[in-house]
Amino acid sequence: MNEALPSYTDAEVKAALLAAGASGTIYSLVMPESEAAFEAVLDRDRGGLLDLYREAWTQKQDAMHRDYFDLWVGWSRPALDWSPDAFPFRYPTAGASEGIVKLMAEYLGDCRAAGRVPQVHIFDGDYEGFPAFAASLGIAVVRHPREEWQRVAAAAVPAGAQFWISQPSAIDGIVWPHFDAFAAALAASQPTAELVPDLTYVGSVARDYRIPLAAPNIRAFVMSHSKPFGGYYHRVGGVFAKEERPSLLGNRWFKNLLSLAWGSEMMRRHDVYDLPRKYRPVQEEAAGRVGAALGIELQAADVNLLATAPWCEGLGQPLASVGRGSGSEKVVRLCVTAAMASLIDPALAPSTAPDLLARWKGMA
Repeated sequence: MNEALPSYTDAEVKAALLAAGASGTIYSLVMPESEAAFEAVLDRDRGGLLDLYREAWTQKQDAMHRDYFDLWVGWSRPALDWSPDAFPFRYPTAGASEGIVKLMAEYLGDCRAAGRVPQVHIFDGDYEGFPAFAASLGIAVVRHPREEWQRVAAAAVPAGAQFWISQPSAIDGIVWPHFDAFAAALAASQPTAELVPDLTYVGSVARDYRIPLAAPNIRAFVMSHSKPFGGYYHRVGGVFAKEERPSLLGNRWFKNLLSLAWGSEMMRRHDVYDLPRKYRPVQEEAAGRVGAALGIELQAADVNLLATAPWCEGLGQPLASVGRGSGSEKVVRLCVTAAMASLIDPALAPSTAPDLLARWKGMA
């Protein structure tokens, strides 16, 4: 199985998980609020919306991402501990993935120019895109057990490496409590190693939390509205950086204006905690129903799309394919989007809700 195709993408595994209302792949949850905001953007002054696209030669579109980022700075403020002025270079991207690829490609180019060997480091079980994108660029990927983060920070990351990390974490859907300590320890032991956070799950957590971004080795980060707002197919996100990132300069001109308008509308309507708090009871119910169908004790994670259970050896398929992390931190991690959509409104999941609702009724 290559980096781009984890074992839980096998057709039989996917079908078995979906029959329980889950998946190994993390899909975004399209909520009634997601659709209402899109309809509002379309129904608002049609002429005004179309005018966004007209007269490109005036260059009026060049600045149309700035309002989106200004909104994001205010929207995310309760969850972040940072100085926005320290990251003055901001680029709209097609979700987080475009930013990840371009930052890795720039890193590869810098290494080649300096005669260094590029390395991307991650914690075992983190976002699948990190190793897949790095491998596509020919960059070596080194995985580390997260439970050994102190040793990793002190001695396992070489000079000039790039360390990618999701926070809240894609490994187990929690707000990892050692993020700031890890960033500080890595900066102290290897100051030329860059730590790049992926903040895709900011806006997906119901409880209060703070993510510090003051460490000197954090020189850029990526963000997205694919997961918190159900905007996977709107492809809207961005890169914040302390220095100019040449590969992203063109993104200031070539961007999706409708998606930026939708993301801005969602932020105006819903604060960073609003939707995960509203749908937390649905997430918990979904975790219980999926767990019962699969015969495990699933608990809702911090991230509102995910549920986890303790890992144990000897699990058969499909559960053996959805283990994440390593050592004592390893868990069964499932996305419960299908179950949540079916519980919120069967019309949001017409291809799966009837079967799921009938199965759950039979289990009652």
